[in-house]
Amino acid sequence: MTLLSILGLITLGIILLRLFNKLGQSLPVIELLLAIAGLQWILGPIISYSSEVSHYKYYMYVPQETYMSFVVPAFVIFSAVALLWKKEIFTFDEADLSKYSGYGLKILLFGIAADIAGRFAPQSLAFFLFLLSQFKFIGAALLLFSSSKKERLLFYAAIGYLFVTSIYNALFHDFLLWSTFYFMLWALKYKPGVQKKIFILLAGLVFVISLQTAKAALRAEIWNGYEGDKIALFFNVLDQELSNTNFDDTEQEGLNVRLNQGWIISAIMKEVPEEEPFADGATVKEAVTASLLPRFLSPNKKKAGGQENFMKYTGLHLGKNTSMGMSIIGEAYANFGSFGGIFFMLIWGFFLSVYWNRIKALSENHPVLIFFIPLLFFQVVKAETELVVVLNHMVKASIVVALFFWAARKQLKWDI
Repeated sequence: MTLLSILGLITLGIILLRLFNKLGQSLPVIELLLAIAGLQWILGPIISYSSEVSHYKYYMYVPQETYMSFVVPAFVIFSAVALLWKKEIFTFDEADLSKYSGYGLKILLFGIAADIAGRFAPQSLAFFLFLLSQFKFIGAALLLFSSSKKERLLFYAAIGYLFVTSIYNALFHDFLLWSTFYFMLWALKYKPGVQKKIFILLAGLVFVISLQTAKAALRAEIWNGYEGDKIALFFNVLDQELSNTNFDDTEQEGLNVRLNQGWIISAIMKEVPEEEPFADGATVKEAVTASLLPRFLSPNKKKAGGQENFMKYTGLHLGKNTSMGMSIIGEAYANFGSFGGIFFMLIWGFFLSVYWNRIKALSENHPVLIFFIPLLFFQVVKAETELVVVLNHMVKASIVVALFFWAARKQLKWDI
């Protein structure tokens, strides 16, 4: 292991400790973002470099010294700027938040209505209605702070709904992210002690690892047209995986592939600039344009999905229905190289802290805004997501939330 690898692990450890300590005190979303990034950009690659098991495609394409010489400084600077520049947020107690719970059921029903409408709406409105449909989870989060036990049960029912829909689709990303955000809000209400936090986090880690081992087998069944009881199928598959005491090389390889985003970044570092010249900001300009202009004003703007940029800058082929992102840090290198990429990550960290500080300022007069933070950061916390997806979601979600507050206060006369 190189000295830079050790520095990366130390930085990740500091972030994880900060995330742990902030649970119950605030909403440590920036810490969560950095922790996910560190796990996928630093820890996953270190495990891959140290392991004798190697996937034929998902492996590290450049030596550890080369990879860490860019990724670790970029990650350290990104983390330092994002954490040190941002202001602490949310000193509200339960009484401050509970007075807004009366709007929770209305927002929940509004989100359900948007979800139903999205199934019949034209494609041009799909993303807008998707954002509105997420209001059902925001409404359920508000109900956690209700004085009514029955209304608080809707908060837990929302988690159950997410879990069931994830099983039926064999896609667990949304469930895991919303569950994490919900845990932050739950901790803000109940302020668990150190032991309870450790227990919940360890239980969550065991569940996620178990889910990852069972996910491939579940998808193989469901995506091939399984018509039986999918809930029972999930627990049968999970039981089989947990009963299997032979944790072989294939399973170890599969787990680290899901953790390790570094193989994509390393593929970019191998491909650029030897085979493909630096983009010199081209994908960044595309991302900014795509986020600011609606499609009817820019019909040729970049689409989400990442296929085109991924294949261009990694030199790897993707199947027709497969989408993968380069990640922000991979895109930074593809555009500007090592030094320029590190500077770009500094700018990105600064941008996130400024955005966060603006939310803090607004939340002082509108505390209910904190319940919308999971929606605003839904794509931002994903370490594998490319810039066009992140910016497009941030900008559009910010507009939708701003319009909601305007309509709620001015038209519906809500006291929020």
